[in-house]
Amino acid sequence: MENGIDSKIGKEVKSSAILRERARKLAREAKNEETDGFMEVVEFRIGEEQYAVGSLHVGEVFPVREITPVPCTPSFVAGIVNLRGRIVSIVDLKVFFDIPRTDITGKSRIIILRSREMELGILTDAIAGVRCIPLRGIHPPLPTMTGVRAAYLLGLAGEDLVVLDGAKLLGDVSLVVNEEV
Repeated sequence: MENGIDSKIGKEVKSSAILRERARKLAREAKNEETDGFMEVVEFRIGEEQYAVGSLHVGEVFPVREITPVPCTPSFVAGIVNLRGRIVSIVDLKVFFDIPRTDITGKSRIIILRSREMELGILTDAIAGVRCIPLRGIHPPLPTMTGVRAAYLLGLAGEDLVVLDGAKLLGDVSLVVNEEV
């Protein structure tokens, strides 16, 4: 019996080592977006509007599962999810940006934004894909654009792509819920 257990443990250790080696080979340093002249972004839709955020801030994207509402939180907090044992807050940008709400569908996704200090999820209606956009093609927002949305904008790319500043979203203390009941 012990040989069977030892053999199984040995196979698991070998398999784990193989996976670690594959991950090491596939891992790459984040590109310096400014020296390359391009910014890799994850594009998504919120309502009828197209948004993007730099992939440098994106940890992962996954389908919407059960979001657990949390009492006594601001209205823009959709709730929390259990992501492989980690509890992650989910922000509904529709509420935060005052965009008309729509129902969650099979195309809805959660984008996990990460920095060293913060991790949060943003609820999206759909993912459009990943692409590189030239930094010189990102124009500052129009002066007529004001309010909470303008505070988180990096700029506009093309005619209809709103590029969000992932660092500002992750660094904003107003998104941190720290209330006592």
